[in-house]
Amino acid sequence: MRLLFDESLSPRLVTLLSDLFPQSESALRNGLAGCGDRKILQYAAFPDAKVIILRSCDYPTGTAADLLRRHAIRIAELAASRNQLLILHQ
Repeated sequence: MRLLFDESLSPRLVTLLSDLFPQSESALRNGLAGCGDRKILQYAAFPDAKVIILRSCDYPTGTAADLLRRHAIRIAELAASRNQLLILHQ
């Protein structure tokens, strides 16, 4: 599954998680910085986009990467499910 990280998350996540989520992108590195959620969802092909929410956006980058890595199976299952939203807790 390809992920698009919101501007509140470090663009380093693209590299840290490239083994699990190749071709992922950061809003900070593709011209979406400061554009707002609607523009990001349009870029992600909303309404077909899936949204993953980390319960706290102020996780250090390594903690956010670990959280996404621990839930990689749930994230992969989201791609094939009818659900549009996955909320992850530490």
